[in-house]
Amino acid sequence: MCMKNDIGRIIQRGLDQRLQALKAAHSAAQRPARGWLRAVRDAVDLSQDQVATKLGIRRQSYAQMEAAEARGAISLNSLQRGAEALGCELVYFMVPRENTARTYDELRRAHDPLFKHLQASEHSMALEGQPVGDLKPPSGHSG
Repeated sequence: MCMKNDIGRIIQRGLDQRLQALKAAHSAAQRPARGWLRAVRDAVDLSQDQVATKLGIRRQSYAQMEAAEARGAISLNSLQRGAEALGCELVYFMVPRENTARTYDELRRAHDPLFKHLQASEHSMALEGQPVGDLKPPSGHSG
C-alpha cells in the first residue's frame, strides 16, 4: 500500500468519525430559499446599505452578493466576507449522498475502479460456491 493511500485512509476514518454529527447538521441547515445572507440580514433587521457599509462596498455590490448566493453562484470567499459582516461564522462541509454511500469509506469504494473488479470476482466466486464474503457494496449499489 502506498503512502498516499495510507494518508487517504486516515483522512477517511477521521471524516467517518464526524459523519453522524455532519449529517445531523446537514438536515438542520438547509439553505433558505433566498439564501443565508438575506435570511440573516432580515432576521437581525439590517438594511443592505448597513451590511454594504460594514463590508466597505456599495449597496448594489452587496445586493449582487445576495442574488449570487440565491442562485448558487456566490464564491466561498464572498460568502465568508458576508457572514463576517453579519457577525456570523460560515460553516462549510460535505457529506456523501444517501443514494451513493452511507460513509466516506463506502464513498471511497464507490470511486475505486479496482473495487468494481473485486466485486465482479466475488460474484464469480459466489457462483462457484466459493465466496470470500468480505466485500460490501456501497449503499444504493448492487454487486
